[in-house]
Amino acid sequence: MTAEVKILIEGYTNADSVVKIGEEKTQSTVTLVKDGDLIIVVDPGVLESQQLLIDALAEENLTVDDVNVVCITHSHLDHYRNIGMFPNAKTLEYFGLWDKNSVETWQENFTLNTRVLHTPGHDYTGITLIVKTKDGMVAICGDVFWKENYPLNPHDDAFASNPEKLKESRMMVLKLADWIIPGHGGIYKNNRDSVQSEKPKVKLAAQPKITVRCKKCRKEMSQKDKCECRPHICFRCCECGYDCPACSCSHKRKIHE
Repeated sequence: MTAEVKILIEGYTNADSVVKIGEEKTQSTVTLVKDGDLIIVVDPGVLESQQLLIDALAEENLTVDDVNVVCITHSHLDHYRNIGMFPNAKTLEYFGLWDKNSVETWQENFTLNTRVLHTPGHDYTGITLIVKTKDGMVAICGDVFWKENYPLNPHDDAFASNPEKLKESRMMVLKLADWIIPGHGGIYKNNRDSVQSEKPKVKLAAQPKITVRCKKCRKEMSQKDKCECRPHICFRCCECGYDCPACSCSHKRKIHE
């Protein structure tokens, strides 16, 4: 018997088109997985109202008390803020499977129908669910893709912590999935032609530049300006000491003083 997958709330983002002085708005796609006795909600997001998700569950004859697993595809707030809505649920995320204050290591073969894969790149905590359904394999992949095949080039994801790792994660998802649920859009069919290559066979339309600003100083950041351990801020605003094992931002800042 296969699992069922359904989008409860389709996500969106204007990070790819917001003007430099505009207000960024984003919401992750919230997905329901029914797999045997498991009722899984993936990425409960940053909804304008939690009632939206309560109502969406009610349409499936479910309540928040029925959900027994909440999955977080990666540790960006727009994907996990509402995790506390589900009092009876365990939490599946990069670091483990949590049950209240205890944690255990999850297995790749989470169930007979659901695999959990490490898919780093957009964020090092990235995971993807590969779910076997009657219509084929569905990948619920968070921001491995924001929307359908977007950003086309992993290096154009200005929020990515490691574009090369992101490229590898995309290749894995594209190899396994018949259908893809991205982080901020609706489900789409994987036609197997969207695998990235260094030399595309066809000329692709230009895509809008993604503008990223430091969350502290609000200055526009390029990939090289981002703090290596906290990519939401620039290296100038990094507060790590010289002994920080994760980044060298303090050294960079010293050079620019």
